Amino acid sequence: MDEPVQEAVTAMEEHTGVVKGYRRAHPRGLVFHATFTPAPEARALTTAEHFQGSPVHALVRLSNAAGSPHAPDRASDREGKVLGLAVRFDLASGGHATWAAANIPAFVARTPKEFIQLTRAQQPNGKPNPLRMLGYLLTHLHVLTGIKGIVGLKPTPSFAHCQFNGVHAYHLVDAQGQRRAFRYRWVPAAGATTLSKEEARQRPQQYLLDEVQERVSRERVTWNLVFQLANPGDATHDATRPWPEDRQKVPAGQLVLDRLYEEQRESEPLVFDPTGVVPGLELSDDPLLQFRSKVYRESHQRRSHETKPEPKPTDMRQ
Repeated sequence: MDEPVQEAVTAMEEHTGVVKGYRRAHPRGLVFHATFTPAPEARALTTAEHFQGSPVHALVRLSNAAGSPHAPDRASDREGKVLGLAVRFDLASGGHATWAAANIPAFVARTPKEFIQLTRAQQPNGKPNPLRMLGYLLTHLHVLTGIKGIVGLKPTPSFAHCQFNGVHAYHLVDAQGQRRAFRYRWVPAAGATTLSKEEARQRPQQYLLDEVQERVSRERVTWNLVFQLANPGDATHDATRPWPEDRQKVPAGQLVLDRLYEEQRESEPLVFDPTGVVPGLELSDDPLLQFRSKVYRESHQRRSHETKPEPKPTDMRQ
């Protein structure tokens, strides 16, 4: 295993409130059965199997991104938290494709080294160390978009009202072999909305997973997949730099949650690797893609040798 990967996972254990037996990031979550139906526009851009017309079964994991499974779903009555939406597409050929997105516009590190530095700028409880964080920001001004995106998050009433962004660039490959750089986003069909300070104050510390579980039992919870296509010269190696919003956007499909996955503990070995692409999709030159993949695998390796404690009473449905 690469030394930076070991450093990164150890830093997460020491600085983000990790609990043994849980994922090192996004430890509290729920997995749902879902159906993904590709849009006709996507088929013209890629030969990837799950974009060729027929609906495919998928597993979707919605999660709180904090290091601790006991972390609240909002930082305060005014500030929300980073949340995740990860998907495993089950392909007719027997394989899988996996993606992982978050409700932030950009990432907060450009390289593995920066990620380790940022992680070490936190206290053992996962809160920023003011002096270390200031030092990181002053020497890495390019991460300000990502930091502002996190600080600017507002409490949400539901996962169903959050937009999730892939942040990394990929390449679409069509039947003629033409490659197009793109980023993707999951846009909530219910609309992106937030809670007022007064509304947030009425919610418990952890409410989002219970809310979406109840919501799925009574209505369709849907996100529309959108590809944002790059213009020539748009950087594909830097997850801290979103592309301008005037870039072409193409509808690519729809994701609908069907029902809760039967045995949540059986879903724990699942790794929603952002590099899990299939022919018709290619990774970009973003160095964090392969790094994240290795960090996820190391996290899985470590937690698989640990005893996962029983959830606290407030987490019984997670």
